[in-house]
This record gives sequence, structure tokens and C-alpha cells, in this order.
Amino acid sequence: QGLAQAILAQAAAGPVWSPGLVRMPARTRLAMDVDGAAPVLLELHGRLLRLVSGRAGQHFQGLAAAAGWLARRGCRGKALKAMRQLDVVAAWVRHATAPKGDELVATINQMLDLAGFAAASGLRVRNLLQEVLV
Repeated sequence: QGLAQAILAQAAAGPVWSPGLVRMPARTRLAMDVDGAAPVLLELHGRLLRLVSGRAGQHFQGLAAAAGWLARRGCRGKALKAMRQLDVVAAWVRHATAPKGDELVATINQMLDLAGFAAASGLRVRNLLQEVLV
């Protein structure tokens, strides 16, 4: 557990890049808007992957594989879960396109239709809330 937390802390402690490629101190990270999140997440992903690979002396396909390697060596905790989640987020960010997003929205909308969840108007939602609250 300690090794995984130390790796995550070391990777997160360094400076981050803003969308304009201006070097920013770590304390500024929370002030960034959503548009600035993708570069921060991708940089963190790369830093963690290089850190664990370098310390392990081997290449990993992604952070999920690196987290699995750490887990098999007795590391436990939220840091490993964060590494796995960051791996998924980074994959989404690297492959994000408007058509891919539109396709996902359409698929979820179709699932909701098939499951019997009709589109609710604001009036219907308000009426349902009134029924529940009364």
C-alpha cells in the first residue's frame, strides 16, 4: 500500500502543463477549468506509467497493468484504484471525438427507450415530484 501511495504522490507533486503549455505549479491545478483537465490527466498518466515502469524495470501496456503488477506484490489501497481509473479516462481522452460522443448518447437514449423510460418533460417531472412530496 505504501509503495502505490508514494508513487501516486510523487507523480502528482510535480508541475503540470496548462492547455497553453505554460508551466504551472501544482497548487494552481484546482483552479483550472474543465478544458484544462485533459492535458493534466494525460500528463499524470504518462508520469505514473514512466515512474512505475522505471522502478519495476519493465514496460507496462497501461496503468491498469502497472496497478495489477503492484497489487500482485502486496500493494493495496485507493491509489491502485485511481491508477486503473486514470487509465480508462486517458483512453477516453485520447480517442474522444464528437461522433463517438454522439454515438454514445444515442446508444444510451435507445437503451432508456427500450427499458421503458420515456422522455420526461419538465411539467411531468414537476408533477411527479409533487405526487411524491404530498
